Amino acid sequence: MSSSTTRRMVSVCVFLVAVVAIHLLTIWAAPRLIMQILMNGSRSQALNMRNNAAFSAPVTAASRDVVMPSPDMLYSMCVFDLSQGPVRVTANPQLKSYWSIALYAANSDNFFVINDKQAGDAQVDLWLSAADANSSTVPAGSKLVRSPSTQGFLLMRVLTGNYQTEKSVVEPARRTLRCAAG
Repeated sequence: MSSSTTRRMVSVCVFLVAVVAIHLLTIWAAPRLIMQILMNGSRSQALNMRNNAAFSAPVTAASRDVVMPSPDMLYSMCVFDLSQGPVRVTANPQLKSYWSIALYAANSDNFFVINDKQAGDAQVDLWLSAADANSSTVPAGSKLVRSPSTQGFLLMRVLTGNYQTEKSVVEPARRTLRCAAG
C-alpha cells in the first residue's frame, strides 16, 4: 500500500470518527441545552417559575414561544428544583375535558405523566424527590415520584375547545396547580 493511500485512509477514518463524535455530542448536548434555556432563561425568570406554578396566556395566532402551539390548550408550568429537598405538586382541576401533567428531566426525558382519565375525580398530589435522595417522609395522600435529575420542568395542559366561552371553568381549574418546596 502506498503512503498516499495510507494517508487517505487515515484521513477518511479521522473524518468518520469526527462525524460520529460530533453527531453523538449533538444528540447528547442539544436536549440539555434546550432545557437549560427553558428552565433558566428570561421567560422562566420573568414568570418566577422556580418551584412556583406559572400560567401562560392563552395561545393565539401570534403565539410563537413554541413551534406550532395549540390554540386548544392552556399551558401552565413550573421549573422544579430538588437541590434543597423535595417539591410538592398538587392540582385539582375537576374538569370533564382532557388535562394532563407531565414531568421532564433536565435532559428533556419525560419521566412521569398523569391525566384526567388516570386521576379521575381525585386530587393530584405528587411528592417529587431526586432519584439519589435519601427516602424522605412522604405526606399522607401524596404519591412519591423520583426525578432522574435535580432540576426539571412540569407542563400542565388543559384542553379548551373555545376559551372565551369556557374561560370561567378552565381558568380556575388550571390555577389549582401548585408547585412548592416541601
